[in-house]
Amino acid sequence: MHWPKCKRPASVLMNAVLFLTLITTGLFGSGTAQAASASPEAERFLQLYNQLKDPGNGYFSPEGIPYHSIETLISEAPDYGHMTTSEAYSYWLWLEVLYGYYTGDWSQLEAAWDNMEKYIIPVNEGDGNEEQPTMSYYNPNSPATYAAEYPQPDQYPSELSGQYAAGRDPLDAELKATYGDNQTYLMHWLLDVDNWYGYGNLLNPGHIATYVNTFQRGEQESVWEAIPHPSQDDKSFGKAGEGFMSLFTKENQAPAPQWRYTNATDADARAIQAMYWAKQLGYDNEVYFDKAKKMGDYLRYGMYDKYFQQIGSAADGSPAAGTGKDASHYLMAWYTSWGGGLGQTGNWAWRIGASHMHQGYQNVMAAHALSDPDSGLIPDSPTAGQDWTTSLKRQLEFYTWLQSAEGAIAGGATNSWGGSYQAYPAGTSTFYGMAYDDAPVYHDPPSNNWFGMQAWPVERIAEYYYILASNGDTSSENFQMAKQVVTNWIDWSMDYVFVDSKPVTDADGYYLDPQGNRVLGGQNPQIATTPAPGDFWIPSDLEWRGQPDTWNGFGSFTGNPELRVVTKNPGQDVGVLGSYIKALTFFAAATEAESGSYTALGQQAEQLAKALLDTAWNYNDGIGIVKPEARGDYYRYFTKEIYFPAGWSGTFGQGNTIPGTNAVPSDPAKGGNGVYISYSDLRPDIKNDPSWSYLEDKYTTSWNPQTGQWENGAPEFTYHRFWSQVDMATAYAEYDRLINGGGSGPVEPVAPQAPRNLKADAGDAQVSLSWSRTSGADSYTVKRAETSGGPYTEIATVSETSYVDLDVVNDRTYYYVVSAANAAGASPNSVEASATPTAAPVPAEGDLKLLYRTNNTNSTDNQIRAQFRITNTGDESIDLSDVKLRYYFTVDGDRPQEFHCDYAVIGSGNVRGTFVKLDEASSGADYYLEVSFAPGAGTLAPGADSGEIQIRFNKNDWSNYNQANDFSYDPTKTSYTEWERVPLYVGGQLVWGLEP
Repeated sequence: MHWPKCKRPASVLMNAVLFLTLITTGLFGSGTAQAASASPEAERFLQLYNQLKDPGNGYFSPEGIPYHSIETLISEAPDYGHMTTSEAYSYWLWLEVLYGYYTGDWSQLEAAWDNMEKYIIPVNEGDGNEEQPTMSYYNPNSPATYAAEYPQPDQYPSELSGQYAAGRDPLDAELKATYGDNQTYLMHWLLDVDNWYGYGNLLNPGHIATYVNTFQRGEQESVWEAIPHPSQDDKSFGKAGEGFMSLFTKENQAPAPQWRYTNATDADARAIQAMYWAKQLGYDNEVYFDKAKKMGDYLRYGMYDKYFQQIGSAADGSPAAGTGKDASHYLMAWYTSWGGGLGQTGNWAWRIGASHMHQGYQNVMAAHALSDPDSGLIPDSPTAGQDWTTSLKRQLEFYTWLQSAEGAIAGGATNSWGGSYQAYPAGTSTFYGMAYDDAPVYHDPPSNNWFGMQAWPVERIAEYYYILASNGDTSSENFQMAKQVVTNWIDWSMDYVFVDSKPVTDADGYYLDPQGNRVLGGQNPQIATTPAPGDFWIPSDLEWRGQPDTWNGFGSFTGNPELRVVTKNPGQDVGVLGSYIKALTFFAAATEAESGSYTALGQQAEQLAKALLDTAWNYNDGIGIVKPEARGDYYRYFTKEIYFPAGWSGTFGQGNTIPGTNAVPSDPAKGGNGVYISYSDLRPDIKNDPSWSYLEDKYTTSWNPQTGQWENGAPEFTYHRFWSQVDMATAYAEYDRLINGGGSGPVEPVAPQAPRNLKADAGDAQVSLSWSRTSGADSYTVKRAETSGGPYTEIATVSETSYVDLDVVNDRTYYYVVSAANAAGASPNSVEASATPTAAPVPAEGDLKLLYRTNNTNSTDNQIRAQFRITNTGDESIDLSDVKLRYYFTVDGDRPQEFHCDYAVIGSGNVRGTFVKLDEASSGADYYLEVSFAPGAGTLAPGADSGEIQIRFNKNDWSNYNQANDFSYDPTKTSYTEWERVPLYVGGQLVWGLEP
C-alpha cells in the first residue's frame, strides 16, 4: 500500500512535562502509570499514547477498532478515513507492547489482539459465526483456477481459463493436522469500520465493521480507479445475478455467491514482530504467543507463487506446476487470498499465493522470531521452523541483491512476468530464477518510489542487526548481510535528511548542489540548503535506473554498480519519520553492541535521531504530531477514470446505480469497451463529508485540466493517521529504551492486573471455575460469597488458571471473584461470576433404548451427521409413529435449516425431521432436531430394533456448525453405543435418556 507524502510544514508548540501521569479510562480500561524523573522521550511516548487512547480524540470506533485516520476525506490505500487496515492493527499491537514494557500493564496488548481476532481475522472467534464457512472443501491438489493479470483495469474481467494447472499446496495437510482445520488465521487487509459503503457484514451481522476489498484489476489500478466491493458477496449488490464478481473474472456461467479474503503479508508479519518484542521485554502469556505462532504458521502461504508454479520455471514463458515446496520463493509476497462458496451450492473453496515480491514487505524480524529456538515462537507445524529459517536467509539475500550502488533498496522480483507467466525480457537480472522488477505490483504511482518503502523494512533489518550484535553473533553470513545492508542504507539516507535547514530543489523536485546542478545520485552528495529553524526534511520519492546483477550468492555480490537511485522531493511525512528514526536508533545501538561504543556513523545516526525527535515534538497539536499536506492528486476525486465494461449495470452499497448516467466512453487505447465514472460518482456519500465543500471549491477555482496544474494552490489537509502517530510514539520509546537505557524496569504499578474472563460452570455439588492467565502473576486467590458483591471469603490459592469448588450444596447460588498476585502485591478482584450447582439428572429408563454413532469426527463442519438405532427392550410391540427422538445442538448462527434422511431400513421416506428452537438456551443446546416416523415405518416387536437410520442436517447458507460443545454430539462414538444424550419419547412422554 502506498501512503501519501507531506508537502508543507506547520508549527504548533507544546511544552514538555517533567512528570507525567497517564490515565486511560472508558473503552480502553483503567489504570495509572507514573513515569517519575523519566527522560523527555519516555514522557513524550506516554503523552502520545494518552492522545491516541483518549476517546475524545477519535482514533477508535465504537467497536474499539482503530480508524486509518481521524479525518474522513482521505484517499490513499484506504479510500476513506474511517476504513482501517491490517497495518493499523499491527501498529496498535506494537504500541501496546511498549506501553506494557513501560507500565507493566500488558492487558492492553491482550485487548488489542482480542479486538483484532474479533473484527479483522475472519474466523469464528467464539461467537458461533463462521466467517470461512466452506474452507473444509478446499482441495490442496487443485488450489485455484488460473486467470491472467493485465496491465489496465479496462482489460478486465479476466477469464478463468485454467490455462496453467495449479500446482499442489504442500501446507494444507500439516495445518489441518496441527490445528484441526484449515481456516486461515490471518488478517483480511481492509475493513469498512463504520459500514460507510453500506454492504453490511453478511456472515457476522452483529458487527458493524464489514470486510471489503478494492484493488483487483492489475498493476495500473490505483485507488482512484478501484471499485470497493464486499468480501462476502451474496449478489445483493452489484449486477443482478452476478454481484461484483463479473467485474473481475469471467466465467461460462453466472458467478456463484462467495466469500473471499486477502491478507497483506507485511501486516501479519509486523504483528508477529511485535509479539516477539513483547516476549523479550517481559510479557509471558503463552496463550497469545500461541496465537502469534499460529499466525506465523499460516503466513507461510505468503511464500508461494500465486498458482503454486515452480519458482523460476516460467522464465521461458512455460511455467511448471509445483509438486510441493518447489513452488516456494521463501519471501513475503504482496498478498495471499482464500475464499469459497456461499449458500446451497457453496461446497467449494480456493487459495492462492502471490508471484510478486516487494522489498518493502519483507520482515527479517518475523522470520527470526518464527525460526530461532530461543524466541519461543516457532510455529507448531512440523516444517514451519525450517521454512522460516530458510526465509530469514533468503530475505537477507534479497536485500543484498537489491541494494543500489548508493545504498537505497530497489523494488523486488516476480515469478510471473506481466502477471501471466510471460517469458522474461532478454537480459533481465534474476534472483533464484525470479525476474527483477523495479516496481512490483502497481505502477500508479510506482510501488518503490516512496521513501516509506525504504524506512519500513530497513528499520526491521536494523533491529535484527542489533539482536545479533547484542548476542555476540558477529561472524555469521546473516550478520554480515544485515550489517552491510543497514550500514550502506544509513550512510545514503543521512545525506538527504535535514534538521533546522531546508534542502534546495528545482521545480521538478530534484535536489541541487551548491552550484545549482541536479544531484543525480552518487556517493556523499553535497546538497545546497537554506536556514529553516525548527523544521525537518526527509526524502519522499526515488527514481530508479539500471538493474542489479544476477544473484549468485553473498560471496559473489558485486555491489551492483549498474543499479542506481536518484533521490527526490524532500517532504515531511511524520509516519515515515517515525520509522526512519527507529532505523537510526537501532543502527546506532547495534554499533555500540558490536564494538563497545558507537562507530562514527553510529554516533551520527544517534545524534540525528535525537534532533529529529526534538524537532517533531514541536508539531504536536494536542491530538498528535502532524504537518499540513498539499494533496496535488485530489483532482482525481472528480476525474472520470473508473472503468465499467459495456452492458454492466448494478447497485452500489450506498444505494446508487453504477455506472449510472454520468459516465463517459472509455479510452479504447487502454484495451476496453465500456465507460468511466469518477470517485464521487461511484461513492455519492462522499459529498456529505464536512470537508467536501472545501475540496470542491478548491477544484473549481484552482484546478486547470488543460495544464494539469493547481493554479491557485493545491488543497491542503492535516491528517491524524493512526499508524503515523504510533510510528512516532514508538520512535520516542525505542530511543529512550536503546539510547537512554530507559524503561529497564516497569514503573508503578508492577503488581498483576485483575484476571479476565472468569467463568463459573455449575455441576452436581460442585462449581468449576476458569479464567485467563494474567501476565506476571505467580498465584491466584479464589474468593466466594453467597451474596452478589460480597463480602467474599478466600477459599483457595492456586498457581493454575482453574479451580473446582467442591464445598458447595445444590440449589444454592454462589458468587466468585479471583485476584492475581506476585512478589510486588495483589491485583484487584476480577469481574464477578456466579453459578448454582444442581443435582445431576437421572436418565429415564423405559422399554426403549437408543444407540448412536457418528462418522463426523471434525467438530467444525457445515452439516451435522448422525446414525441411530432404536431398540425395544420391553414385552409389547410399539408403534414407531408414536416414537420421537431429539438431537440437541447449538445452531452457531441462526439460519433456516434443512433435514435429510440419507438411508433408513424402515424407509427414508418414513423419517421426518423438525427443528425446534429452545425458549431458553441451555448448556450445549439452543435447538433440537426432533425426528419422528410416519405410519409406514411400522412397529417395533419386543427385542427388535429399527435398523440403521442415517440423518444429516445443514443451514440453508451452508455455514459451519461448531459441534464441540453440542449436548448430543460425541465424536468418540464411531460404532453403535447406548447414548442417553439423545432422548426418546413415546406419546410425548420421556422414556429414555436425558434432556440438557
